[in-house]
Amino acid sequence: MTTNPDFYRTLQVSKTFKVSSGLDVTSIVTQLVDFIEKNISMDGFSVRILLPRGDEDDSLARKWGASLRSGLLLALKRREIRSNLREVRYVHDEYHYGWILIEPNPVNGL
Repeated sequence: MTTNPDFYRTLQVSKTFKVSSGLDVTSIVTQLVDFIEKNISMDGFSVRILLPRGDEDDSLARKWGASLRSGLLLALKRREIRSNLREVRYVHDEYHYGWILIEPNPVNGL
């Protein structure tokens, strides 16, 4: 995987989820797990999660990201979904952190 953030900013993804409050985390985890369950076998599967960025938002983004990650792992385990997802975290833009979950493809080396 590359370390160039522009690559991740412009990467075409299957779906983008945007977290704007702590209340969104649970519903996004549910939507994300449903989406993964239905589409994980799709070639080029990837999703982007955007978290708020800014002086006041940084600690919230960390907390929400940790909650989202732990909720996602637990939900995948409960539904017995086996995935080979890789994750990349990056600065998406001035107002968002980006988090990409991608199913690696042996052809493209991800």
